[in-house]
Amino acid sequence: KAKKVDSNIIVLDDPISSFDSIYKNKIAYSIVKFLEDKKQIILTHSTDLIKLLEHQKNGCFNLYLLNNTEGEENGFIQINKKEQNILLYIYRLLELFRSEIKPHILDEKNFLISTIPFMRGYCQIINDKVSKEKLTKTMHGYETEKVNVTEIYNNIFNTDIIEQPYEVSADEIMTTNIESLEILNKEYLPLLNKTLRHTLTYLYLRLSVEKKLVDKFSINTKNNDTLNKIINQAFNGTDPECIKNRIFLLSRKTLLNEFNHFEIDMNIFQPAIDITDTALNKEKHEILNFLSEL
Repeated sequence: KAKKVDSNIIVLDDPISSFDSIYKNKIAYSIVKFLEDKKQIILTHSTDLIKLLEHQKNGCFNLYLLNNTEGEENGFIQINKKEQNILLYIYRLLELFRSEIKPHILDEKNFLISTIPFMRGYCQIINDKVSKEKLTKTMHGYETEKVNVTEIYNNIFNTDIIEQPYEVSADEIMTTNIESLEILNKEYLPLLNKTLRHTLTYLYLRLSVEKKLVDKFSINTKNNDTLNKIINQAFNGTDPECIKNRIFLLSRKTLLNEFNHFEIDMNIFQPAIDITDTALNKEKHEILNFLSEL
């Protein structure tokens, strides 16, 4: 139908939604092949479609973020080619981490902290169990062990770009000023800077919630070692207040495990794509106010 209409511009809204992998590929092929003579605007929440289109025909699209949040950059915000490449190909992201990123790092310590969740997921893939366990110690608010994140970063990415040793613990991460984070040169890597800011904020909030609940409710972390278990143990009653508190914490996007661990999806950009700065700031203050009043 789109091929036969007289219009030169075709708008497709989330064309691969609810399809299996075979049909997703077929749809991507159809978009590239059948509509090659028309200009297309494709709206999607799925990075899968972006990757499928790229693999059907390299360089066949320009990529934009759409934002309409008051007080933020609005409209169709074009993703530069460097960031488009590292979004599409994880090996290019790894290449960036090995060398090219060095002159664009504004704060080495916060850069390393913000990459901890991604590094932990990457260690899972390369079967570096020792580094994974060390990084896990920095990702739970009830842990106190210091970890040399410089050493882990340089080892797993096979580089030496971070020269100064940074030893951090969960307690130290919770002293980070998350109100004015700038980690990378946002002129060169605006989307990656945003995603690392978001990831560090997610980690800070996760640690803060775990620390507060474990200390206040004397939770045994050997039996309750994950955030979900800690929340359920802290508010395990059936009275309205317990239910309200439990639902509040378990419904926060910033506290969901998949955003903090990168164990299932290694797409480092997902936090920046899925939540605006304004929405993140609102949720951050809601969680911190909740903890202060608890």
